[in-house]
Amino acid sequence: MNTATVRFRSAALERHAEFTAILPDLAAAPGPYPVLYQLHGYSDDHPFWMLSANLVRHVARWPLIVILPDGATSFWINRSPRERYEDLIVEDLMPHVSRMFHVRPGPSAVGGQSMGGFGSLHLALKYPDRFASVWAHSSAIFTFDQLLQKLDLAPEQARDADLYELAARIPADQRPAIAFDCGRDDFLIEHNRRFHAYLEEKKIPHIYHEHPGQHSWEYWEAHIPTALARHAEVLGLKEIPRQ
Repeated sequence: MNTATVRFRSAALERHAEFTAILPDLAAAPGPYPVLYQLHGYSDDHPFWMLSANLVRHVARWPLIVILPDGATSFWINRSPRERYEDLIVEDLMPHVSRMFHVRPGPSAVGGQSMGGFGSLHLALKYPDRFASVWAHSSAIFTFDQLLQKLDLAPEQARDADLYELAARIPADQRPAIAFDCGRDDFLIEHNRRFHAYLEEKKIPHIYHEHPGQHSWEYWEAHIPTALARHAEVLGLKEIPRQ
């Protein structure tokens, strides 16, 4: 595996932005490759999935490009004219990655933890044509009222960020493969249980797991291999043979 840190101009942010890329070994698995966008949490930045969960080692099994963008503390949504992190991903970063690397045409995968779990679910549910698979860990899954209060969003912004509303309105034949998990001792466990119950009520197919654990990198590193295997299954990837 190879890694690179890239700085590029973002029209959405009106400034330069950075991301880290984890790239497959060309000799072991010639491209083109699908892409996984893996989003960080509120107190982290773009290299954290690589540094704190050893993502390079875990993803080495799969012919997959992993992109680790930097989302500051945005919750990966458009919060103001100069804080448009949703547009950063969809309008700026995805085309840039396709130009820069040997990317396979077609939809990508997206994942993340905590704030990044919310962001990954939001992107996948809002843009099911762009994301075929989502796996979110220990996610902050806010209700409409919580979006108004905790994120201080205007009503139209909260409606656009409401995961419940987004999940309900996707036509059945356009839904991404939805999966999420949470530790039983995580302070966000009720967020995840509530969303799971809602998807069950609406008969929206999904995978949901609870495991022992807290809101920690120890938990996320333990469960990222399962998420990667699910993304690979959805994207039709075969495991790279061990050398």
